[in-house]
Amino acid sequence: MKRSRLFRFAGLWLLLAAGPVAAAPAPPTVPELRRQLAAAPADTSRVLLLNHLCWQLATQNTVQAQAYGQQGLRLARQLAFRLGEVYLLNSLARVAYLQHDELAAIGHYQQAVRRAEGAPRAARQLTLALVGLGRVAVDQQDFAEGEKYFRLALSRMQQRQHAVTPADLGLVQNCLASLYFSWRRSGQPAPDSLDRLLSRHVRQALAVFRRLPPDDKLAACLGDLGEVQALAGRYDSAASSQREAMALYQRSGNQFGFTQARLNLATVYLARQQPAEAARLLRPTLAAARQLHATGLEAESYQQLAAALATQGQGLEAYRLARTGQALLDSVQSAERRQALVRLQVQFDAERQRGQLRELTQRNLLQQAEARRQRQYLWLAGGLLLAVAGGLVASGALAWRLRRSQTQLRHQNEELTATRAEQDRLYALVAHDLRSPVVAFSGLADLMTRYIERHDTARLVGLGGRVRQAAEGLRALLDNLLSWALTQRGELRPAPEPLAVAALLAEAAALYQPAAQAADVHLRVEAAPGYVLADRNMTSTILRNLLSNALRATPPGGEVVLAATAATEGYLGLHVRDTGAGMDAAQLRRAQGAEAPAQAVPGRRGPAGLGLRLSRAFAQAQGGRLVLSSQPGQGTTAALLLPAAPAPVGVLLPEPAAAAAQA
Repeated sequence: MKRSRLFRFAGLWLLLAAGPVAAAPAPPTVPELRRQLAAAPADTSRVLLLNHLCWQLATQNTVQAQAYGQQGLRLARQLAFRLGEVYLLNSLARVAYLQHDELAAIGHYQQAVRRAEGAPRAARQLTLALVGLGRVAVDQQDFAEGEKYFRLALSRMQQRQHAVTPADLGLVQNCLASLYFSWRRSGQPAPDSLDRLLSRHVRQALAVFRRLPPDDKLAACLGDLGEVQALAGRYDSAASSQREAMALYQRSGNQFGFTQARLNLATVYLARQQPAEAARLLRPTLAAARQLHATGLEAESYQQLAAALATQGQGLEAYRLARTGQALLDSVQSAERRQALVRLQVQFDAERQRGQLRELTQRNLLQQAEARRQRQYLWLAGGLLLAVAGGLVASGALAWRLRRSQTQLRHQNEELTATRAEQDRLYALVAHDLRSPVVAFSGLADLMTRYIERHDTARLVGLGGRVRQAAEGLRALLDNLLSWALTQRGELRPAPEPLAVAALLAEAAALYQPAAQAADVHLRVEAAPGYVLADRNMTSTILRNLLSNALRATPPGGEVVLAATAATEGYLGLHVRDTGAGMDAAQLRRAQGAEAPAQAVPGRRGPAGLGLRLSRAFAQAQGGRLVLSSQPGQGTTAALLLPAAPAPVGVLLPEPAAAAAQA
């Protein structure tokens, strides 16, 4: 048997009344309630009278209390009196708890919680049911679950979800103290703050009840305090607290509480090694428990009396009493557990049937309403629907096909517009780039005619280099056109390999050194260590295009510099800087966006041509990018960013100075 129930929650049932919390006269006695019940009609007032009888008889005669409670519960359900049903469920749970029928108590409390939820008038009863569930959890030594229920009830009181009295708060504080006491006594793993919590809640509960008139509430708290004192070995204080509790219970006429406190006092005597005093108290306690039909108290009294007699050397009598008490408790618990299981199953089935009945009723009503609407519209809309159905289907199919055709046409128009715009830009770029060599050839032809007429052989011989330069420009343009076409068709793919930056720059500088000298431009290569992972042909084409643009934009006496620096992580930048006129913001945007060329301004860099567009495509194909930066009067810098590569094993970097000298 669980001793925790007898010592922790003995008087807690008397702390809260089943009725309103406001101050009221003393409740009527059991005979008065019976006289009122005899004259009461079968209405809500009779439900409340039955609840009062169940509540008051719970500590006097549990059998009669249960009978009154079941009768009231049936009547409350017949009258659909939800508040009265919650009252009686809590009262019946209290009776079952006192009879040690934990299963039935849990069932009643759970039903009370379900029925009280959503009913504002039953908010206080919901809190009581939560407290009851916490008590049962503590009896089952599920202390964490019990603490959860008690804390939830305390939170509802502190949030003022219903009317709260000091006695209500004292009740929950006492419940928490009882929980922590039982937790400590059980030996289960517990929080480190258990002793502090136990002491705090005992003091708070005692402080609340000390401010109230002496009654059963203070008696229950004193009984709990006595148990805490006994656990600490302070047996004199424990005995004093239990005697004070007995006096308060006797004054109020609470026989159950008085019997409980006397049993607690006998336990203190046993702990003090005073078996004779304990036996003297236990014999009348056993008789009172029989009279109250309190099976738990009776069984515990048998066991405690057996312990006292065994200590006095009366082993045979002690053995007989211990067996009687254990057999009594086992038999009662077994029978009542079976009844509780049947009761819970019946209630569950009834609730399920009621739910199914409500669902079927609602479904039937919906079907009837739908049938009525269908009959109303059937004759009016039947013919029209049949006539229009084919037309709607055909219209829907035509509309779907029309939307699909419109979508396809829109996509085709967008693609065609983009293609035409791309062609226009390409034609403009090609025309712009072809204009320069054609103009050059036209000018050279005029010069050749003039020199021939003058018989100026020396100057005529010098025109050969300029003709070659114009032809090279035209060849470069045709190469760019071919590469651009291959790129657009996807036939030109990069073949990356580690390339020495110094060699790439030196090769480009050597190729354009004659043109630079002819234009009186100083071409210089700075030190450029490192390797890039790139396609040789694509990279060379990019450098040639950038260098050609730089030479065209640089005036005589200017300078073009080829260099390489570390860019972002994992990249190297190949730079081509000139000292030309530079570009303003509008020209730079056109160069970056490869817009259609505009009329060039003499002495300044013109808009981007096909070479720059091809260079940007080649850079992206190799995993890099091409960046332009320029300001008017400060020249232009074109940076080709390519992935850096480690130097091949056994290969030495070429000397940049030597490469520049060769150039």
